[in-house]
Amino acid sequence: MRRRIALLISLCAVASKVLASDVLPSEEPDLDAKLAQLIAQHELTGDLTTGANIPAVDDPEVQLGKLLFFTKALSGNKDVACASCHHPYLGGGDGLALPIGTLAKDEDVLGPGRETLTDNLYIPRNSPTVFNAWTEKRSLFRDARVEFLDWLNPERGISTPDVPYEQADPNAGDSLLQAQSRFPVITASEMRGFDFMQGQSNEAVRAHLAARIGDYGSGQGELFKNNWRAHFEKVYGASTSPGEEVVTFNNITKAIAAYEKSMNFTNNPWFAYVRGDKSAITESQKRGAFLYLYLPPPPSDGGEPPTDIPTQCVGCHNTDSFTQTKVSNYHRLAFPQIGPGTGAGDTQTNDLGRMHRNNSEADIFSFRSGTLLNIEVTGPYGHAGNYDTLEQVMEHYNDYRATLRDYFDNKRWCQQAQFKHREDCESLFVDAEINTEEAAKIVDFEISDGAPVLVPLDLSEQDITDLVNFMKALTDPCVKDAACLQAWLPQPHEGDPDGLQLRAKNELGVPLYLPANCLEGDTASSGDTLKLDQAECISGQMQYFKVQVNHDNTTLYLSTRGAQKTTRLLYNPRQWATENNAVVRSKTVHAEQVLTVTLNKGIHYVSIADSKPYQSVMLAASYDSALREGAKKPKELPDTCRSMPPLNYGQLFDEQAVCAGAGDSHFYIKITEPDSQVEIRTRHGFGNTNLYVGQFWPSRNFYDFSSQHSGSDEYLKLDGLQPGWYFVSTLGEGANHGTTIEVDIK
Repeated sequence: MRRRIALLISLCAVASKVLASDVLPSEEPDLDAKLAQLIAQHELTGDLTTGANIPAVDDPEVQLGKLLFFTKALSGNKDVACASCHHPYLGGGDGLALPIGTLAKDEDVLGPGRETLTDNLYIPRNSPTVFNAWTEKRSLFRDARVEFLDWLNPERGISTPDVPYEQADPNAGDSLLQAQSRFPVITASEMRGFDFMQGQSNEAVRAHLAARIGDYGSGQGELFKNNWRAHFEKVYGASTSPGEEVVTFNNITKAIAAYEKSMNFTNNPWFAYVRGDKSAITESQKRGAFLYLYLPPPPSDGGEPPTDIPTQCVGCHNTDSFTQTKVSNYHRLAFPQIGPGTGAGDTQTNDLGRMHRNNSEADIFSFRSGTLLNIEVTGPYGHAGNYDTLEQVMEHYNDYRATLRDYFDNKRWCQQAQFKHREDCESLFVDAEINTEEAAKIVDFEISDGAPVLVPLDLSEQDITDLVNFMKALTDPCVKDAACLQAWLPQPHEGDPDGLQLRAKNELGVPLYLPANCLEGDTASSGDTLKLDQAECISGQMQYFKVQVNHDNTTLYLSTRGAQKTTRLLYNPRQWATENNAVVRSKTVHAEQVLTVTLNKGIHYVSIADSKPYQSVMLAASYDSALREGAKKPKELPDTCRSMPPLNYGQLFDEQAVCAGAGDSHFYIKITEPDSQVEIRTRHGFGNTNLYVGQFWPSRNFYDFSSQHSGSDEYLKLDGLQPGWYFVSTLGEGANHGTTIEVDIK
């Protein structure tokens, strides 16, 4: 008997020969009425949070989890943070097809440009988004290897790779999020590192990392700075008896899970529509919603068998969570198998998917259905991240065989930002087509056996556009607004407990910012104030912008994407910047423009100029504190006061440390190159010494920049300095002495 397998298609699938015109009402009122019926049929409410106990982002446990999420101290070699692969500015992922955890050339570079020291890829699957991960009620990871034994009866426990399949892990914790957070730190290619605690158990690694954070036992003294205990005691209380420890791996995972659960981004236009606002989505999105939701009742419920099988999207991404809550949660879709794979198959570069965990051939090459909430910003898509756009994903469902032929004939991965610059791009994945064909042949058989899985759909371009636009209606505006996302990012006033906080930057070396899609048109025009950390799209020939800097000692980075070779960025502190009055000009970095300058709070003026018109250029203003040293460990300075007499006045030369005199000392430095960078450090000594810098002799009341901390350890990084003399003072309180000062000029 031929079998009909429905509801097995991940993301979206419209079965054979069904077009929008076949089922869509022809007039808008009818469309709203039909959607109302479908919303009722699928029991949608537009409300996910009632009863979900979402913690507030300012909850102390969430704040602790945020600091842990961004520290590299939880990786074996202190070079990777959770946020390295799950950053809020990258859709809760990493913006890459295939992640790069440990062995990064530059551990703070995220997104395209993040590469391994060996140029090899080690992680086989795309990083899932952490946004709304709390909505996943059944399992986590793409092969669902962390899962409830019975998701409808969660009290039965959570199974993880630490225990045999279908057994409960007694150490899993209280939630899927907590259980999942136990595993990146013990995975060599992700956070553990290939040489850290080799041969030792997962539990031994976790215990050691907890001891490192808590500064006790085997991890004592591994961090050059450690203020973690006070943060843990604020949340979980102080240890009250001998042998009791508050900094445990269980508490680490609890805090991280709380932070992840606080990422509730569900305030989207579709939910507003479901709740009654008929103007919340566009007509195209309404048509897409109808195609997505249309599912007539089966004959057993009084329905008539359809001539053609209708849209099945809602079968695999259903309820308000747009996750799988019906039948199987694993789907074989024959997405291109690029990457190193998991050591499976004849090529040893294939990925068996769910079968790796449950050893069931029925699930070979199958992967978990994830939520579609905020899917617009969470690409690349697929278990190996091989499609950059939702349109490409829909083309795969529309005709997967034609799409695969085109993909492999033209080596489409070479169009992805992660790979396109590589000279060996075309030969990167020599087994990809062979590996993919293994899954595709099974899909072919299923289709011949009567299943609607990936049957060619004959979708029109408008159908695809409508479905994609509907999925974009699932986007919470917050995930596209840098100011809104700030609450989930570490802030300078919150501190850096170990000096290992991820300071994310892009391949241009500028602090990471929220990108924009300039194909959708301009978002800013001349005279506007640029939003910090938020890319804008601009067109013109000479555009003027203001930047509001909120804190003194701020390093401002202006950068472009898609600029012409002749484009320049210009800065002036007091008036609209032009070629004639610019104080700082941009430099070319990887064919783009980058301008870096250290500023104090106030309004500043920048321009983007060219000799010919430019179109759809991305312009971003991002920032960092000039008081934070960027290295993993602060640069060591010699204790010069032990070997040389103190100097109260004189010239400082590049990388030549001197002993500053007791009390107040005054120095000067000469800058000879435009747009120079200067780092000034003080170390050692007794008492309190503060650092002041200016273009004239600075004092405690009049200066351009300063570093004023308790003690004698001070740091300032000044960018965009022009040729001339600059003046530096170390000012104390009378009892200070024995301080070393050094300048580094670049």
